[in-house]
Amino acid sequence: MANHVYFNISVEGLNDEQWSSLFKTEERTNKDYEGKDYTFTDLVEIEHQPFMENVDKEFDDDNFLMNAYNWYCDNVGAKWCHIEEWESNMITGYSAWTTPYEMVNNLMEYASNKYQIELSAKMTYEDEFRNFIGVDYFETYEDEDGKYYSAHDENYVDGNDLNRVVEEHFNCDVSNEDFDWWDERENQYGEMQEPSEFADDVVYEFFETGEWTR
Repeated sequence: MANHVYFNISVEGLNDEQWSSLFKTEERTNKDYEGKDYTFTDLVEIEHQPFMENVDKEFDDDNFLMNAYNWYCDNVGAKWCHIEEWESNMITGYSAWTTPYEMVNNLMEYASNKYQIELSAKMTYEDEFRNFIGVDYFETYEDEDGKYYSAHDENYVDGNDLNRVVEEHFNCDVSNEDFDWWDERENQYGEMQEPSEFADDVVYEFFETGEWTR
């Protein structure tokens, strides 16, 4: 099974009406645990979203995306991506193995060119096993012809760097078979603490500041 990479994207510079115009939804029907139908609103597939309308794509006679695997890798950044929430200039979701950084670039460029404004965005992300974490920044800029482009700055931290910080804090070896992330142990200050709790604090501090200072 592919590793899920969980991401949060926040975009600065758009009002609610402008933000809503970037997304297309539809009513869908599913069955609940009792087998009864229920209706809900969901996003259409990413390839059909307005913010991807300027990206080259081809569809077959049944309106399915052709060469979908390569298209998603090239234009979304991951072989598949699921958006869970998209309200209030925030997007949350998960993707396969890598982040959807190209999707963010496309969204930023589309919105900037549509509304003729410069935008900025921040994306925080973590692999489900914390093999890596990161804080990426995006900014659009206008060229001399009046067209907007997105610049992407990646701040990626390997999971081994996070493990090193945990090992130093607890004087331990996280690769040891007896190590348990959820068992309290004495830290460098003589206090009892769960390594998982400490790791969470380190990651969330990084997400807040965007700087890895460990």
